[in-house]
Amino acid sequence: MNSIKKEPARVRPKQVKFWVTEHEKERIEKRAAKFQSTAAYLREIALKGKIIERPPSISLDHYLELNRIGNNLNQIARHLNSGEASIFHKGTKKEVQLALTELTELLRANTEALKELLK
Repeated sequence: MNSIKKEPARVRPKQVKFWVTEHEKERIEKRAAKFQSTAAYLREIALKGKIIERPPSISLDHYLELNRIGNNLNQIARHLNSGEASIFHKGTKKEVQLALTELTELLRANTEALKELLK
């Protein structure tokens, strides 16, 4: 009897090769760092399409703050549309302006972060 052991067949027996520039390779490796391996990252992007990554500068705190601002604006709009307020209450206009200012600042910061990420 022959006692030579055969190596198990590869799970993925086909190899795919392609050429990239040094800069492209660095970008791929940077993005693949969140995955088990560069190969796993490339398989994921190739087979499942676009991978949407949350930019690291947009934190959970930003999302929570945007949610709070949205809730405040909805409450103000509901109050104004209810017919109870035919004109702006003294504080309401100031609240709207403050909420819009905060929202604008957050959007500006996130836009800058996205521009940096896409470079």
